[in-house]
Amino acid sequence: MERKKWACGHCGLPRGIGKGNAWHNNGVITAKQPPHIRGTLYDVEELNNLFPAISRRIDFDITRLVIEGKRKDGVRYTRSLIENLRRAGKDPSPLDVFHMITHFCAYWGLGIAEVLEYREGEILSIKTPDYYSDPMARGDWAGVFEAADGRRGDPRWRDEEARDIIDVVAVEGEPVLEERIEQEVELGIPFVEEGDLEYRYCPECGVPMAVSEQFEWNPEISLIRERISGRRFILHNTNGIVAVVRVLEEELGEEVGGIIAEISRDYARGYYGEIKDRTSLEAELLKFPLRSWGRTATMKKEDGGYRVRIVNPYSPPVIAGRLWGLREVFGEREFRLAGMEKGQGYVDVRLS
Repeated sequence: MERKKWACGHCGLPRGIGKGNAWHNNGVITAKQPPHIRGTLYDVEELNNLFPAISRRIDFDITRLVIEGKRKDGVRYTRSLIENLRRAGKDPSPLDVFHMITHFCAYWGLGIAEVLEYREGEILSIKTPDYYSDPMARGDWAGVFEAADGRRGDPRWRDEEARDIIDVVAVEGEPVLEERIEQEVELGIPFVEEGDLEYRYCPECGVPMAVSEQFEWNPEISLIRERISGRRFILHNTNGIVAVVRVLEEELGEEVGGIIAEISRDYARGYYGEIKDRTSLEAELLKFPLRSWGRTATMKKEDGGYRVRIVNPYSPPVIAGRLWGLREVFGEREFRLAGMEKGQGYVDVRLS
């Protein structure tokens, strides 16, 4: 069968994925261009379960926090894109930038997006009927508008029932909330540089061969689908989501981390329960670094349970919960989260 023009001739993944991203031997994915922003392969269903579940558990709607986290993340990414283009001798207009981002959305699995209208300093309208997440997609486009246009934008669905067109309308900012989220996004995600992971890389595009083995990836319909589960995934920046989690922990207390871990654990139990007969604990742990989730450095039996160190977790409470549910499904017994100790570039998870 003839390869599509966008496809790598060897592994079949979109060529742009290997051109723009690097899989490192420390279990982290980053953009190849400065400032080498970290990316993560997210399970879309998990994301769309996580934020509403947090809101229900803490009795506080975090939608605005998610939008703000992704808005600032979008600003940071788009500004770096514009700076890189200018260093290359190009001077893109805002419309050039918007069209470029719609192209990236297709490749990252975020959904087909189309620029409907742009009026400088006033509005950007984007048609995106197959968006991956309501608050995150709105935050993404608000950030892109702000970076390219120079005005802060409020992202609104034109029709709350149809939810297929986002209008980003220029507004005055909210300095306190913006500053708080901005500090967390700019702080980034600490990770250790060293690593000894070994991947079998595609000789043509440079992406680990395991990625094409695990995912169907078609930018024509903006879909990344995990083969074993059939679930939709995306490849996206990491900082915005992590900033939201950190703000929640700091504003509402450390117990929020435990709540997030429990939510992630409940999701993981259902997810791994569905695919248990077609995989193994070891095979699933090997997928963690490939997706920039973190790498299992140690797993030791301790007091009837386990102590596990995850190096370079993208979000310690989310990964702790994912590991917790994974261990329960394949151990066929329940555990209690006895501890979650975070350090520079790692988290120690104790299950008892």
